[in-house]
Amino acid sequence: MNFEAAVGTGLKILILLGMGLYVIFSLIMIRQEQLMAHVLEEAFEPVLKGLVLVHMLAAVGVFVLAIILL
Repeated sequence: MNFEAAVGTGLKILILLGMGLYVIFSLIMIRQEQLMAHVLEEAFEPVLKGLVLVHMLAAVGVFVLAIILL
């Protein structure tokens, strides 16, 4: 294995690791939204819940695409 291939493989692993951490962050956002919903009763709560869910699905989707493409 030459140097360029090793660097490329290392970068791919780091990118996937970073994206995995972002997926974990999106899951934490869901939990934070749930906790906030119990404390605050707001009219826009369903909208916020939907946005958080779409964000998590997008993060997981991009992570899966990165695994496939990288």
